[in-house]
Amino acid sequence: MKWSLVKLLLVVAACVASFGFSTSAQGMQAGIIVDAEGVLRNRSVADPSGQLNRQRAGQAVASLNQDLAKVSPLRKVSLGRLQAEIKRLKDSGQSVPEDINFLAGLTGITHVFCYPESGDIVLAGPAEGYFADVNGHVRGVQSGEATVQLQDLVAALRAFPKQGQSKTFIGCSIDPTQEGLARMQNYVSSVVRSVNLTSPNQVNQIAEGVRQSLGMQTVRVDGVAANTHMAHVLVEADYRMKLMGLGLARVEGVTAYIDKIRGGSSNGLVRWFFAPKYDCVKVSQNELAMTLEGSAVELLTENEIVDQLGNRQETEGEGNIPSLAFCRSFTKNYKKIATVDPVFSELSNVMDLTIVAAFIQAKDFYSVSGLSLELLGDEDQFPIATFQTIRQVESVVTAVFKGGRLITPVSGGVSISPRNALKESVIATDETGQTDKLRDTITLENLGENQWWWD
Repeated sequence: MKWSLVKLLLVVAACVASFGFSTSAQGMQAGIIVDAEGVLRNRSVADPSGQLNRQRAGQAVASLNQDLAKVSPLRKVSLGRLQAEIKRLKDSGQSVPEDINFLAGLTGITHVFCYPESGDIVLAGPAEGYFADVNGHVRGVQSGEATVQLQDLVAALRAFPKQGQSKTFIGCSIDPTQEGLARMQNYVSSVVRSVNLTSPNQVNQIAEGVRQSLGMQTVRVDGVAANTHMAHVLVEADYRMKLMGLGLARVEGVTAYIDKIRGGSSNGLVRWFFAPKYDCVKVSQNELAMTLEGSAVELLTENEIVDQLGNRQETEGEGNIPSLAFCRSFTKNYKKIATVDPVFSELSNVMDLTIVAAFIQAKDFYSVSGLSLELLGDEDQFPIATFQTIRQVESVVTAVFKGGRLITPVSGGVSISPRNALKESVIATDETGQTDKLRDTITLENLGENQWWWD
């Protein structure tokens, strides 16, 4: 049988070709490493039965303080006391311990409270004992959700400081270069004119030709330093999502983009990007307390047209049907996906931290409380920009026999715009007074000398 190019479907994504993100059925979650040139590479450890992670969780619980290992519906962390304890340790030549680095096991931030009378700001949320899984992700022992990390909190707070200009946008983008898109368009045009497909091997050869012509894709991080853990979370979550869109990683219930496409043009560029979504940001009447309700991560899509020179132009409309199907399916199943791969749980935490930091700045909690984050706000005193910067990833091409001809690079990233998340249509005053009552039940008066968290 002869196959013409109109029977070949190629999908190109800004991902790492060898990356091993897998489903729970395959028993592994992938990690990443970044080489000296800033190219993201795969690192994954197989755990088919989950036994390795269970052993790690058990060992962690045995070594943790019993109070720290308990499941708590609302654990509180004092920013002022946290900073004071870090300073005490630093001044005495001690390193920061794990319980501080992982914020006493918080798996989310749901509340923020300001206390002018005691000069403090308190964060609160669910918490539990934690462990590092086989691929280095720190997770709750019971829920499996990612643990909130101090370095991500610090990155968010620095993006929205007491003084100075705040970031209007935090996120990342993985995109093909203009030169790469032009080379790919020229390659595809030459293949259309000259090739008749007679075997799957030829399909693979053409897919490899597309990959080579497109070349490396560039990574851009906005709003936070590119060499931080937060930046790594943004980039890692972005390209793993794209692998799921291409059907190279599967989670039950999630409809892959490649499963739905039937045809298209050779000059389309599909963009997928994450954004935060909240049912409500509830604020107390005195504006000294805030609750995040219905915290979620949403996957969105848009289309662009690419010309022969590699230029991109956004098209009208909300996106093609297969792309919309994938995004809606991914959003609907986000919590399930996050249990398979905790980087998506980490992404949810990063988004919440960013919104919390923006709210603290917007309500001027620093001036109201008198709290100054002199240590945590200073990279020289408390460095978090200690990671290798991710600059590039390889393109990956998926080739299948289906429908009409389609050459579609996939672009996109993560977009966190706190001003949009905190817009008036989302913020609601708590007329019941419950948010303020909860704030009043929390007291810092009876805490120990170096105590910075409590249940």
